[in-house]
Formats: sequence, structure tokens, C-alpha cells
Amino acid sequence: MIKVKNKHRKIFFLIIAILIAFSVVFFLSLQQTGTVKYISEDLKISFNYPNRWYVDEKDYDIILASYQTEIGDNSRPNSEQIKIFIDKFNIGCHQDIEKDLMDPACGEGGPEVPLNEIVSKETEDLPGGTFYKYIIKSPTSDEEFTFYLLENGDRILQISKEPDPSAYEEEFEEIIKSIRFL
Repeated sequence: MIKVKNKHRKIFFLIIAILIAFSVVFFLSLQQTGTVKYISEDLKISFNYPNRWYVDEKDYDIILASYQTEIGDNSRPNSEQIKIFIDKFNIGCHQDIEKDLMDPACGEGGPEVPLNEIVSKETEDLPGGTFYKYIIKSPTSDEEFTFYLLENGDRILQISKEPDPSAYEEEFEEIIKSIRFL
């Protein structure tokens, strides 16, 4: 009779141990796939990002990466990583986004200097503002540059990522959709 009770206790404790182990694994998996809210006092914005990523902010610049890095570290992400920069877009002499993208030097070279060409423009209204994706072609080469901007009233953020496109396109989109101006 005592052996039976001990056998049931062992089974009971084994079941409890298995349930605890599954609970811990489940809890840890939730933590790894969750998001964290970041608030920038300098840029007066907030956004959500994957909790296993790294954020560094300095002088109105934010770096957000899937690997450990910081502002001033010139490391480049590999094809399985991403580095995102968020900062203020400074309107130049034209007081218009598109004119500034086409003529970032404000005509310094004179009228004979050809302007950049806007190859494409995508616009999406998001809860945080109007999101733009511009592809710009330089007149001096066949190189194209992508500019991501988020505009809310008179405030404009410039967002860039490396590599572009990356293995984290869904995460990038979720971060952009979560940005709120404070």
C-alpha cells in the first residue's frame, strides 16, 4: 500500500514538473516574440519594436537594430540582420519635400546642374501620419536611393534601413505603423 502511494506521488510530481517546464518555455517564447515601447524625448515620438532588438539614441538620431550596435559603430548588418535609422528630416531651402529631394544642394551648382529624378512615390495614411516612400535617381549616375518619410503636420521623420530590402520587412512595417508623434 505504501509503494502504491509513493508511485502515485512520483507520477504526480512528474506531471507537475512537466507542466512547470512547459509553462516556462511558453512564457519565454512570449517574451522573445513580444514588443517593447520606446519613447524618444528628443524627437517627441514613440514606437514599438521587437524586444530582442537594440535601440540607441543620441542628438535626435535613433538607431534600431536586430543585432547589438550603437550610434557611431560603423558595423554593417549582414543579410539576416537589419539596422534602422530614425531622425528629423530637415526641410532645405525649398520648403517642400519633393523639391528638396530633387535639389538637395539648393541650386548651389547653378542652373546647369541637373536635378535628381523622382522615379516613384508611394503614399500611405497611417495612424501616426502620412508615410512616403520615394525612390530618387541621381543625374550623375544610375544609382537610385530610397527615402522613407513620415509626416505629421509640420514634423517629418526620415527613416532609413540597411539592407533595403531586408529579411525584416514585416517588422519594419510594424515599427513604422506604430510610430506616434507626442
